[in-house]
Amino acid sequence: MVNPLIDEIFYLLLEQPVWKVHTLTSALSESGKIEQLDNDPQKDLFKRNFLVMNALYQLQTQLAPEQQLQIASLHIELVNEQISNALENHDPLRDYYLDWQNYDTTSDEIDAMLTDFWQRFSSYSPKRVILSLSQQQLLELQQAWQLPTNFSEKQLQKRWRQLALKHHPDRQGCAIEFKKIQLEYEQLKASCS
Repeated sequence: MVNPLIDEIFYLLLEQPVWKVHTLTSALSESGKIEQLDNDPQKDLFKRNFLVMNALYQLQTQLAPEQQLQIASLHIELVNEQISNALENHDPLRDYYLDWQNYDTTSDEIDAMLTDFWQRFSSYSPKRVILSLSQQQLLELQQAWQLPTNFSEKQLQKRWRQLALKHHPDRQGCAIEFKKIQLEYEQLKASCS
C-alpha cells in the first residue's frame, strides 16, 4: 500500500533537508495532512508515528540509490549523493514500519512496547559500553579534544559542554557525531578517575 504522506514528506524534505520525527509529524499535523487517527490518545500517537515512519521508509526505498534518506528518530536527513548498498543491510525497524499489519497494534501491545523500551532505557548504563583506551588512543583523543596531557575532570567537563552544544541534534548538529563524542567523553572520564 502506498502511503499518502510520502509526497508531503518529500516536499518538506526539499524545503528543509534535516528533520526530527516529532517535528516532521508536527509539521504534517499543522498543515492538516495528518488528522486524529484514534480516540485513544496513546493509539493516536502510535498511528501517527507509524504513518510517518512508514512513509519515510517507503520514500527511502524510492530515492535509492540516487539519493540517501537517513532515518533515525532524532535525525532525518535527505542527502544528495548516490549510495550503493545502503538498503541491503537488514534493518528490523524498517521491516516493522513497512509491515502494514503493525498499524493496527492494540493498546496492550503499545503498553508492552513502551514498558520494554523504558525498562531497557532505565537499565542502560554508559559505563557498560565504555571500551578502555590504550595509552596511544588516549593521547590521540586528548589531542582531538584539545585537552592538556594531565587534564582535570573540570577541564574535561568544560570541553564536553562545548562539544555537546556544538553537535547536539536539537541545535542542528549531527546525531551520529553527538553519540560519538558522548562515548569519547565517557572514555576520557573513565581514564581521568
